[in-house]
Amino acid sequence: MMRQGEHSCPRCLCGIYLGCTLSQSFNPDIHHSPVIKMGWLHKTPPQGTLVFQKRWVMLDAQYLRYFQNEKEVYSKRIIAILSVTKVLNVGGQKFEVVTRNRTFLFRAENNSKCSTIQQHCNSMEKSLMNSSDTCGQRASRVSLISKQGYLEMSGLRSKLYVVICADSVFLCRNAEEHSQGVGITSIEMNLGAVKGTDKRSFNLTTIYRTFSFVAESEQQREQWVEALQACVSHSLSSNAVAQKIWSEEANQRCADCGAPHPDWASVNLCVVLCKCCAGVHRGLGQSVSKVRSLKMDENAWTENQALCNTIQTGDVLETLSLVFCGADVNCYTGDPELPSPVSVAQHYGQTLQVEFLTHNHNTGRSNETKAALPISHTGYLFKTASSTRAVTEHFSRRWCSLNQGNFSYYESEKSSSQSGQMKMSDVLCLVVNPQGKHGYGHSFELYHDSGRVYLFGEDSPDTVREWIKVIGKALVPPVAEDLVGWSFERVGRLRYTAGQSFHCPCLGWFSLGGSRLLLLLHGEDQVDNIDLRKLQELSMEQEAAAVVLVDRGRRLRLEGDRRPDYQGWLSGIQQGLGRGDGPLDQQQLTETEVPVIVDRCISYITQHVVMCLFMGGFSSPFPGLKSEGIYRRCGVNSKIAALLLSLRHDARQVRLSEGVCQVDNVANVLKRFLREVGEGVFNGHQASLPWLHTTSDERERVSQYKALLHSLPPVNRATLGAVINHLYCVQCFADENQMNMHNLAIVFGPTLFQTDGTDNSAGQVVEELIQNYQDIFNVSGSAVSAEELVCEVLRRGNIPPQQGDYWSCFLVNDNQEMERPLHYQERALAIYFSLGKDCHLVVKRNCYMEAMLIYIAAMVDVSRNSMIKFSDEKGQRGKRTFSRRLCVLDGTSLRLYKEVKSTQPERECQVHALKVYYGIKKRLQPPSCWGMTVVCEQAERDKQQWYLCCESKNELIKWLATFMNLQVVSFCVTETYSTFLSSLFDFFFSFSFFI
Repeated sequence: MMRQGEHSCPRCLCGIYLGCTLSQSFNPDIHHSPVIKMGWLHKTPPQGTLVFQKRWVMLDAQYLRYFQNEKEVYSKRIIAILSVTKVLNVGGQKFEVVTRNRTFLFRAENNSKCSTIQQHCNSMEKSLMNSSDTCGQRASRVSLISKQGYLEMSGLRSKLYVVICADSVFLCRNAEEHSQGVGITSIEMNLGAVKGTDKRSFNLTTIYRTFSFVAESEQQREQWVEALQACVSHSLSSNAVAQKIWSEEANQRCADCGAPHPDWASVNLCVVLCKCCAGVHRGLGQSVSKVRSLKMDENAWTENQALCNTIQTGDVLETLSLVFCGADVNCYTGDPELPSPVSVAQHYGQTLQVEFLTHNHNTGRSNETKAALPISHTGYLFKTASSTRAVTEHFSRRWCSLNQGNFSYYESEKSSSQSGQMKMSDVLCLVVNPQGKHGYGHSFELYHDSGRVYLFGEDSPDTVREWIKVIGKALVPPVAEDLVGWSFERVGRLRYTAGQSFHCPCLGWFSLGGSRLLLLLHGEDQVDNIDLRKLQELSMEQEAAAVVLVDRGRRLRLEGDRRPDYQGWLSGIQQGLGRGDGPLDQQQLTETEVPVIVDRCISYITQHVVMCLFMGGFSSPFPGLKSEGIYRRCGVNSKIAALLLSLRHDARQVRLSEGVCQVDNVANVLKRFLREVGEGVFNGHQASLPWLHTTSDERERVSQYKALLHSLPPVNRATLGAVINHLYCVQCFADENQMNMHNLAIVFGPTLFQTDGTDNSAGQVVEELIQNYQDIFNVSGSAVSAEELVCEVLRRGNIPPQQGDYWSCFLVNDNQEMERPLHYQERALAIYFSLGKDCHLVVKRNCYMEAMLIYIAAMVDVSRNSMIKFSDEKGQRGKRTFSRRLCVLDGTSLRLYKEVKSTQPERECQVHALKVYYGIKKRLQPPSCWGMTVVCEQAERDKQQWYLCCESKNELIKWLATFMNLQVVSFCVTETYSTFLSSLFDFFFSFSFFI
């Protein structure tokens, strides 16, 4: 039984609500957790008025924050997830985040943001119920709070309640608000500095803002400053070593006093200590107890270099403690002449150290690959004085040396003193200059993180090539060596963010050359490749000095950080996008390697596509492919020239829209581009000659065309295929556009071969390519299924695959009063060419599909029977009479009985001969809007149409689902029913898209 004042809460395992403060919800194990969701939301102000204010909202594993805008670092409000009791969807795209004492009302642009927060809170609730995060453990997090209380803050009239917890500082309006899990903002102290400014005042400074506080007394100020400085120190420490040592049960308490979680250790006594006992041990002296911090002195535990330094002395006890802490006695020392610790000890005459290391030779051995040997190289280069501005071209000959990760240069080979030196770890970028730049045949530049640029040159290509090779290998980590194993133009490291989050940049390695951008992102062990010609989007952020690339749906934002090499990266990426005035392989390309200019023009001419797509080209029943005289009529020359210039400048940024661009102008742009593109489609004049001089035998010519097509470069081959495919579709409508194969060949022969048209051999080749298109390009017209049609139309429409909606290809006729979803294996192209003038195909969402799939999943028997209203084509004109019939559908046939007791069906049709359309002709005046038309084609001369009218939408869905399920059986008669159902679900879920 609960006592008075207690409240039930699903988050408290003991059944008593204890509440959750803002700092209690802080979990150091998931600190800096990734953002789950971010974006703009509208919220009501605290007064509860209905005036919504736009706020930038971020949700992570611990907190929900909202900001004034997306550029702000510190939030206006912060809500602990553990304090949220529920999230309610209140309709109108509004939802409430409910805490114990307050409700926050938000309005989203769509329901996805509401559901994301709802799902996250539900999962947090479940994880807390199932985890060991008991009330006692939550209370233990209070120990992370080092100080809390009220402080005045400049710019505010009232005091703020400030809480220092672990490595963060929380600002709240009052103590009650903090206890409810709500606050103003949090400040991460790893970027903070604390300084007293007056007797009672002090500043907390971060790189984003300075917070000025005033304490009640000078003594209070000292306590706050001390606590904040300790917080800064804590934030700069690392838990990695401590967690590893605490994993042993014996190391979880101080060896002297037994205090939990000791964060100090005596490395020679091999015991862990708390802070107080560590101070006592430090007073004993280094000879008795050598004290190190598990969090602050990370190098003492992770630098094997410490072992290499110790074995040069006679301190075997220190060597023992280092080996005990995990130092590898078989590590590589960094010196190729003394590669192992044993050889170092021998060199320094430390016999006892050699004996100890030899006896512990197998200690620390693992299957891990040893570090690669250091790269070294020497030789003469010509160098200019380093500069932070434009590189000067006053060269001096210098002896250069790369060794141990250091690049040094001297006056001569015999000089003992260095003229200059840089660590390769401080080099941001290596740039290979074009031949002849800066006065030397070959040169390269090194960009230092200090902002200085170093230029080196030499006339010998082999000399420079070898330097570039060794510097590149010394610059990048071993796992990224693929970045320097090719003819790159620049290689280096850049900060980047992936996806939509710009708040957590990582460091990645990049290599750029021509249209290729190789990259190794943080945490990955394999180099990725981006073809810049195929980028979906490129945008620049001038103020932030960043560039955003979208490749294959992945969003990558590269940050310049105001570095001197950033403009070089940006310029190289822009040049790699493709040039409209270059040959085909230097154009902007689609994923199918067709120039974007060609793809945009063909897509526009075939826009409003509802059917007939084939190998990248598709037609529609609207003007474009059916436009009379297409490709023979002249457009407006000034508009053609202007449009072609825009496409050549940046084809991806050009949107061809109906009403703005005329079909004839776009058609002439395509012809002019193909006629003027460098080297042409056939890869130059010499390469085009074999196409024009083939054998006289038609069959042999087709074989020769196949061989010549295969010999073309990939981009040329894809472009020729796209154009001939398009022309093949154009000639399919020759009765309407008057452009048969011969007429198209007259136009495109000189265009593709870039000739003057006096010789008709070019036209003959193009005509035969169109005529034998399917054979030469190895495609089959009858093989285009409804599934392939849906895939291609959605790709052309740039509809990303997401979960939610279901897409089908519909056969629509009779003024769109009736429509039939094609089975995904039906041959769409064959159906289209057999359509009449009042019929067409449409790819659209299937509004019944989700309900049908749910019904099918619950099916026990694939059959259905019920009373239904029926009519057929027989009878007098005008209004038809719909009478009730017993309709029975099973795996063999559809049968209609005049009465329930009837033993013989009035009408019957085999399932394989049925085609079901949604809807009934309006002129038949059906008794309800939930009708379907069943076409029975058992014999060519015996084609009947039955009109079945249901009483409700739910009944119609059940009938359609049964028909659809049996259709799968009729198409896949060799498989079992379970396989039918599985394939049916797999297919339709493969075309689910969230809108």
